[in-house]
Amino acid sequence: MLTIGYRPDTGEWVCNSPGGPYRFGSGWVAPAAVLPDLVFPVREQDGRVGPLVGVLISASSLSALLAGKKPWLETVIRSIHKAGGISVVSAAAGIGEKTVSGYLFVPTLHRFIEAAAPLPDVVYNRVKSREEEESEPFQTAAAQLSAHGVPLVNRSFFRKSDVYDALRSDRRLWPHLLPTAPVQTATDLRAWLRQYSCIYLKRDDGARGMGLFRLTALSETEAICEYPGGQKRFCSLDALASLIQSGRYIAQALAETDEWNGRRYDLRVLAHWHNGRHTITGIGVRSADVESVTTHVFHGGTILPYKEVKERIDEAALERLIALSGARLGERFGFVGEFSADIGVGSEQQLYIYEINAKPMVFDEPEIEARRLERLNQLFAELAHRTP
Repeated sequence: MLTIGYRPDTGEWVCNSPGGPYRFGSGWVAPAAVLPDLVFPVREQDGRVGPLVGVLISASSLSALLAGKKPWLETVIRSIHKAGGISVVSAAAGIGEKTVSGYLFVPTLHRFIEAAAPLPDVVYNRVKSREEEESEPFQTAAAQLSAHGVPLVNRSFFRKSDVYDALRSDRRLWPHLLPTAPVQTATDLRAWLRQYSCIYLKRDDGARGMGLFRLTALSETEAICEYPGGQKRFCSLDALASLIQSGRYIAQALAETDEWNGRRYDLRVLAHWHNGRHTITGIGVRSADVESVTTHVFHGGTILPYKEVKERIDEAALERLIALSGARLGERFGFVGEFSADIGVGSEQQLYIYEINAKPMVFDEPEIEARRLERLNQLFAELAHRTP
């Protein structure tokens, strides 16, 4: 480790080590006889210090972060510093042609200060909405980073239909995919129910079980629609037409899955790019209440220790599934450094991909989150062309 300093009045980064100057992101740490008050211990390797990691967040999240109301994000940032890196947080508008303007976390002060830094070695995208990712400031920032060869982890949210199309391109993944397609009319629903009798309806851009329904045919015209918090009987599927026309919905066939103590469960698999492929970082398990539509804890699901079902899981097959899925996602969406997958387990140990998420939520299991921080810092180091 060596120590570098930051001068807020000039925006200059300096170092008094005789081995300098050192490469720092897209810029340099200048030599100085005396370090300023703000100093940071950093790793040095082959004439480079850091890595310098940009954390890209929504402009509306900045005030909450500065007020200490983004604890998970602050934990990630602290871990970057602990690993010998430096993190600068900004909204998309803060990314310029050669520098980034935002906020620097100072571990010795336990707070953020306004700061400027060279363009980072890598940027971790935690913008919270699709709408903001589609905005002009974000698109301009992403283009700016791309032009300078700065990796962006991850470029965008996924839509369920796009994920399905990406995975469908690989025949090896077909046994793990449930029939899935967009639905736009009541006629579409009738056709699905005639073939499968019970299906899930999901918003193409939904998350955490929001916009999720289970539809079960009672007759050619009648159906039960179950959703988190209740159910409703429809005498005609035409009554659902306004719902599926209100947004982009997909239908997905129901899988016959394994149960634990009479309850359905599925796996929440966290994965990261590591040494040239996607590997499993952690496995969580979520169990549904007897009558529940979803296993999401947000809608009444229960956290189940992985050890309870571990013997039912073909872990080697799961590792292969994650590696293959990550490769196909990368082909479709560009570099994917991190994702989570909701995986169903069949009665004969079959593995079914329900959906894949580009920006995993915080896992309730502390051991998974600890491993996640470790893997993220390994990823940032790898992308910055350093040995983790």
